[in-house]
Amino acid sequence: MTAPPAGPAVGDTLRLTVGKVAAGGHCVARYEGQVVFVRHALPGEVVDATVTEVKRGFLRADAVVVHTASADRVPPPCPYAGPGRCGGCDWQHATPAAQRRLKADVLAELLVRLGKLTQAQVDALEVTVAELPGGPLDWRTRVRYAVDRAGRAGLRAHRSHRIVEIDACPIATPRYGSCPSPTAAGGRAAS
Repeated sequence: MTAPPAGPAVGDTLRLTVGKVAAGGHCVARYEGQVVFVRHALPGEVVDATVTEVKRGFLRADAVVVHTASADRVPPPCPYAGPGRCGGCDWQHATPAAQRRLKADVLAELLVRLGKLTQAQVDALEVTVAELPGGPLDWRTRVRYAVDRAGRAGLRAHRSHRIVEIDACPIATPRYGSCPSPTAAGGRAAS
């Protein structure tokens, strides 16, 4: 008697057709009926995604190769955005207009699912996300830098304690965008 084949494991790469947007910078895809929350992808894309987390009932994955790109895909303006890099830039691979649409879609879905509004009520609200006055960069006024054991300052990778060394954050305002020295960050090494 043979055991049933195990599902995907962390590190496996899956070919996925990406569906609608979900909260947390993810889009939803399915692999053999299982839900996969994919970062670094856009709705409608066909991607190869590497599994980063296996949970009961769903997987998390990062799109690492885009076979069919969305018309909304652009090169991220931040060199630290992308799979395995800084976790603070969910949609930099999308045009600013697409970023706003994706965020409005997430809000509308939450109003139905958690707010218990009907789809007709949400449609009547015409949910939109306004453009930032200065554009999609230089807006964040709170940044929490960390320092690794070697004394290098940076930001944490997505869903991780691992520190990605950076020299500046393009979405932070100029006052907070430069990475501080380890002593300015509290002088303690983070794990």
